[in-house]
Amino acid sequence: MLNLIIRKAFLSMISSIEYKKIEIAMKKPFVIAIGSTDVYEGYIVRVKTKDGYEGIGEAVPTPHIMGDSMGSVENELNIFSKKLIGLDISPERTNEKMISLARDSKSSRAAVDMAIWDIIGKKANLPIHSILGNYRPDAETSYTVDLVEPEIAANQAVELLNEGVTVFKIKLGSGIEKDYSRVEKVRKTIGDDKQLYVDFNQSYTAKKAIALSEKISRFNIEFLEQPVPADDVKALRFVKDHTTIPVMADEAVKSPQDAVRVIQNEAADMINLKLMKSGGITDGIAIIKTCQSFRIPVMIGCMVETRLANTAGLHIGLSYPAVKYTDLDGFSSLKEDIVTGGLVFKNGKNYLQDGPGLGVNLIKGF
Repeated sequence: MLNLIIRKAFLSMISSIEYKKIEIAMKKPFVIAIGSTDVYEGYIVRVKTKDGYEGIGEAVPTPHIMGDSMGSVENELNIFSKKLIGLDISPERTNEKMISLARDSKSSRAAVDMAIWDIIGKKANLPIHSILGNYRPDAETSYTVDLVEPEIAANQAVELLNEGVTVFKIKLGSGIEKDYSRVEKVRKTIGDDKQLYVDFNQSYTAKKAIALSEKISRFNIEFLEQPVPADDVKALRFVKDHTTIPVMADEAVKSPQDAVRVIQNEAADMINLKLMKSGGITDGIAIIKTCQSFRIPVMIGCMVETRLANTAGLHIGLSYPAVKYTDLDGFSSLKEDIVTGGLVFKNGKNYLQDGPGLGVNLIKGF
């Protein structure tokens, strides 16, 4: 079915690619071990075809994780807006071309790729998740407790509980004692029946990560996310081999090739996939299928993004059996919404509203 739908999309060719910088105030600063953000900055991308279709996507640079910037993303989008005109609406072919034009591109490529898939869904009059696999109707999602003082973390947990959150992610990176206290207070606040995991954002050495994991294991932790620096696969493997808590690779996996490297080295029990980190839906699918082949569970995560990109993440999160977790709460940090439709959070789960393609429409002004 997928190949037939994409072949029909070949009847369309890209006529223009437009992009616009946007800034949105955040409800509160987003603080993690390797950096902080107090305002959203990104680009909205529109891809138009000669037969009248339009798809939209989102690019969000994350300098402290990916090394990209607003300037580098704009430069890449400028290249794509000139060099992709006349190409067929083929996600694989367009993705290959973008990589040849800007090898290090990630979020800029994700935005164009997202828009291409949006067009494919609109041409087929089907939502993207129905085209890809339609494996599940909804997905329980985690919400984040920030890298803040333990008492403030407990207050954040109460607020999230009141909003219907059932899965909690705690940011770590302030030292073993304070991190332990943050986990302890949040677990006491949310009770023993809620799923809880922790995210180091590369902030520990292997031995310190193991030491902390031993201390917090009593709190029924689902997994440890990226405890060590992204480029140290041996350290990641060392933590995995010396803790009873499963280990998830996040920043260590930015491409299908990275996923293969982590799996071959048996360095992690599971992998976190983010569209801004992997370059979009097309390479995201490649990562999921690689993990699926080796029975490695996947989490669909996000950066600080709008509902547009979070909706794209949810589409692939609903499509494949390998996706065991979703962490799609980035839009909730923003004071303003830029789309109607798409992802809806209710009673601990994310759902998709009906609509072809991504199923979202930009609000006037964006």
